[in-house]
Amino acid sequence: MDTGDLNTNEHIHPAEGHDMPPAPDIDMETSPDATVSGTVEIPPDTQTIENADMAERQTAAQDTDTIHAPPHPPTKKKRKKSGFFKKAGIFLLVLILIILIPLAGLIGYSLINRTNPARHIADGYYAAVTIRSASDTLQKGLYLSAVDSLLSSPETAALQGNLRALRSNTTLQSDWFKRLLNVPINIAVYEGDNAALVADIGVRSAAVQLLPLITAVKPELLDSVPNLSKTEFNINGDTQKGFLFELTKDQTLYVCLYKNLIVAATSKDLLYSCLAENSEASGKRLTALLRAPNRGAVSVYAEPSYFLSGIAAKRDIVGNMVRELAFPEPAALDVNFDENTVSFHSIINWISEQSEVSTILQRRSTLPAILSRLPEGTAYLTLLNLGDPQFLYENTKAFFPPELTKTFNSTNKNSKFFFNKDLNQLVFEWVGSEIGVFGHRDSQTPVFFLSLKDEAKCRHLLEDLFNTIFIDRSTAAVVDDNRIPRIVFPSWLLGLLRAFHIDLPEPFYMIQDGYLYLSNSAEALGMCKKETDTGKLLVKTDEWKKIAKAVSAETSFLVYYSLDRSIPFFLEQNTLLKTAFKNYGKGVLSLRFAAGRQVHLDFYTQKTDARKLEEIPSFPRSLSQRPETDIICAKTADNIPYVFWTNSSNVQSMNLLNGSESTLSLDGKAGIAAEIKHSKLQSLWAVSARGSIYRTNENLEPFAGYPVLTAEKLLPNPVAFNGGIAVPLSSDSALLLAGTTDNWSTSDTMNAKLRAAPVIFKDGIAALPRSFESSLYLFNKEGKIVEGYPIELEGIFAAAPVFFEETKGNYAAAFVSEDGRFSIRSLSKDYAETASCDLNTVCKADLAYSASLRAFFVVSQDGHLFKFNTEGAITDSLPLKTGTADDYRITLLDVTGDGKDEIFISGGGNALYGYTSGLAPLDGFPLAGTGTPYLLDIDGDSIPELITHGIDSKVHAYRGAALR
Repeated sequence: MDTGDLNTNEHIHPAEGHDMPPAPDIDMETSPDATVSGTVEIPPDTQTIENADMAERQTAAQDTDTIHAPPHPPTKKKRKKSGFFKKAGIFLLVLILIILIPLAGLIGYSLINRTNPARHIADGYYAAVTIRSASDTLQKGLYLSAVDSLLSSPETAALQGNLRALRSNTTLQSDWFKRLLNVPINIAVYEGDNAALVADIGVRSAAVQLLPLITAVKPELLDSVPNLSKTEFNINGDTQKGFLFELTKDQTLYVCLYKNLIVAATSKDLLYSCLAENSEASGKRLTALLRAPNRGAVSVYAEPSYFLSGIAAKRDIVGNMVRELAFPEPAALDVNFDENTVSFHSIINWISEQSEVSTILQRRSTLPAILSRLPEGTAYLTLLNLGDPQFLYENTKAFFPPELTKTFNSTNKNSKFFFNKDLNQLVFEWVGSEIGVFGHRDSQTPVFFLSLKDEAKCRHLLEDLFNTIFIDRSTAAVVDDNRIPRIVFPSWLLGLLRAFHIDLPEPFYMIQDGYLYLSNSAEALGMCKKETDTGKLLVKTDEWKKIAKAVSAETSFLVYYSLDRSIPFFLEQNTLLKTAFKNYGKGVLSLRFAAGRQVHLDFYTQKTDARKLEEIPSFPRSLSQRPETDIICAKTADNIPYVFWTNSSNVQSMNLLNGSESTLSLDGKAGIAAEIKHSKLQSLWAVSARGSIYRTNENLEPFAGYPVLTAEKLLPNPVAFNGGIAVPLSSDSALLLAGTTDNWSTSDTMNAKLRAAPVIFKDGIAALPRSFESSLYLFNKEGKIVEGYPIELEGIFAAAPVFFEETKGNYAAAFVSEDGRFSIRSLSKDYAETASCDLNTVCKADLAYSASLRAFFVVSQDGHLFKFNTEGAITDSLPLKTGTADDYRITLLDVTGDGKDEIFISGGGNALYGYTSGLAPLDGFPLAGTGTPYLLDIDGDSIPELITHGIDSKVHAYRGAALR
């Protein structure tokens, strides 16, 4: 086989039309066996093998050529597909340009077609409000409790619905809406309850141009906004699109879209006035105000003369001085708020041609020293720091009304006659520049204070006055080992003045650290002294530190208040503010006189935690029969709480956990007494008016051997005594004594029948029958009168006596007669009377003694609560809101866990009032209830609930932050 045959075979694939390189000519390589002509001499014996190898190489070359064939050239279909994407891209680009060019035109037009919002606030307003960012203010104000308070009346029901709809709208919380509404808003307020709103929406006005198109395509869009409807306004012959928004049934807001502005007004005439530009001077002034730096979230610009017109109309000192003031420009008031705090800051510029007015207002405010002396328990404060009385008199006497001038001269004349001292000696020489009043959170009685510029003269003056026949001093009151003196007047002078219906106050006083303190409560002064002496001061509290960040301590007039104790005058006289800030419990108002004829007004208020009491689950529980007397509440040995009461001849009990009741019927009018040891009920005693005696368990199941029939007629007012009971006889002036056996006996007789339950004293039992010849009896366990008794007393007594330990091992008894004479008798010193005090009022309710407070509490029938110390002196008093009542009851319980008793008063209705040891109202009171309240853990959380029963036959169980 020659090489020409091989080459022919190798070119078979190209002949078939495939574009591939020729196979390599391996046999053409030079070889030692080759001839000059290029042929190879092959041995005959190897020719067959070589032909076979050549065939295999040809097959392999063909396979290789097939696998590595290059791709075919592009076809016409692929070229057509590439042209389609190009055309689609051009089409999209054109479409985007079609959208962007008009949009850019709208934006450009909105940037050109602009107007100054300050020129569209109509003249005649008395206040202008600017909101820096509508979205920020809306987010904060929408959930502000002050808004809820303002819209709480039935007249604003429509606005309440709008507010709820806005709060539930998730769109308002979206980021795009917040950015969209991040625009300034200006509001002007006019007389006649009219207002106008002007919002500069800026470039957003471009989107407003598309609003008619959007609403045409989607008309239901506006339907989603409650109380909103479309309308048109005819402005100078041009039709402007607008809206009507119904605020209330009688109030509609007219809204118009004008250039870059949204203009709204409460009347159509006011809207047209706003769309027409205001005066150039007004526009310039408003522009400067609206662009002022360092503004609050909300800024108010108002004419001070408008708000002071009511004061200026009065013919008193302040009114006469205000009329001499002029204000060259509106006052700026910056407002910042969140859910917990609201603060105002204002600067008022003034001018006056009256030298006296300028002298007072240009006296730079100073830091009042009293602020660093107030006790930490200060609940409210009113402070005047304008200057001493001499300075104020010299600069205000020109403004005295004629009647005040006459009174001043008369007072000066009388002081010379009675005390041989003029007003300069009585007041001006020693009184400093600070005067005011504050109240302690644990005392209902306020404390007045005066700074002393000459303490020695003050003390000398008081000593001189006490040496006259008109004024005297009492030193009977002692609080926390501190003797608190009292200014008193002789009885002849008080009697003379009462004839003319004049009551002179007899205040306690204290001179300390350059200040004179006066109060009708020795307890209030004692508490303040104790806290200040130990360094517990108001300025160290967290509440004051928060206030100090917002209000300067330099002040000429300061009001610090707590709404649960006092309502400041500026809230009391403004119903709108009072309603808005009713949930902001603490606040401060300060006036500061600064250089440059400026007055700085600062106001700060913060929310306080409500300390309301609430009923635990399953309460109140209704009783099947109404209690005719006081209830008894106690726990059994198994810690199950029960309540016991009587109704006619029935004794009732209720398991307070499940509400199950038990009944025991007696043979006459029933009375009960509980035997309690270690705070657990041991047994319940029940007696009938016919003389039957029962001893039962909590389910009113009688013990073995009971009932015991005595056939004695009883007054069913028993008391547990010596493992048994003692109960007055109605047929005789004696007591029936019964023990745990069926034995019973009667005591020695008294001079009169006892109509109330006797009183336990140590191992004996005491009785004070109501009689014209009153005597106190003390019986031993056998019913015999103890040696030395009875003790004869003066007066008629409806209230039971109270026994207490006067000093260690020495006991005494306290009494209050029906004519209001409080007295104390020693039981270890010949039963002598050691103290007394006349209240000059009827007292029939039992008095109470607190060992933790070392104090007595008496309530008169006309509704006055009195507090006495163990020396028989009144240290505090309080008129009760319930007024006159004949069923008052005093209960002492430590509900706060501070080791001191709180005082609870019931009577005169279905209300239980609670007071601190200083007679300040307890948080959360009054509660529903009457009679005696109890502290008992019902729900098992180791914190006792307060248990009361009401005249509506319901048992209440209260818990809350006011309880421990």
